[in-house]
Amino acid sequence: MSKLFKYLSAFFSPIFWKQVSQIIAIFITNNVLAIRQLGAMGEGTVIKPSASLAYPQNIFLGKKVGINRYVHLWAGPNSKIIIGDYSAISPHSFITSDNHGTRRGELFQLQPGVEADVVIGSDVWVGAHAIILPGVKIGDGAVVAAGAVVTKDIPPNTIFGGIPAKKIGERK
Repeated sequence: MSKLFKYLSAFFSPIFWKQVSQIIAIFITNNVLAIRQLGAMGEGTVIKPSASLAYPQNIFLGKKVGINRYVHLWAGPNSKIIIGDYSAISPHSFITSDNHGTRRGELFQLQPGVEADVVIGSDVWVGAHAIILPGVKIGDGAVVAAGAVVTKDIPPNTIFGGIPAKKIGERK
């Protein structure tokens, strides 16, 4: 009975309803409305409801692209994310073309963003929990291993993994 009371008291708490309203607002803004504002979305592309998109007008998705659960595609106001045909982005991956500045002696939050386009080719598989940072270009047919942090370009048909990502194989 005390467990039931605990849940009921949480349900009627103002904190609960504030959090629920924020979750709904984030979902509508960063998913539902964002999908409608994409720079381009090819035929057959699927974006799961828990994906989060920033500056969607600067996100361009080819045909039959799969954007899985909890993926973050965060373009910048002046930079693009481009994903080629038949590519798949696995759950919990984070791709950004915008980052904070890191100059010494200035608060990072007050520095202008550092932006550079991210271009992911066709037939690319990005594994779960991978991170792809601004300015990276990933060649057609490449594979980014789960948990990799990609800071440099990846050639076509290669497999990269690790932190920072390094070549660990080739697609044959």
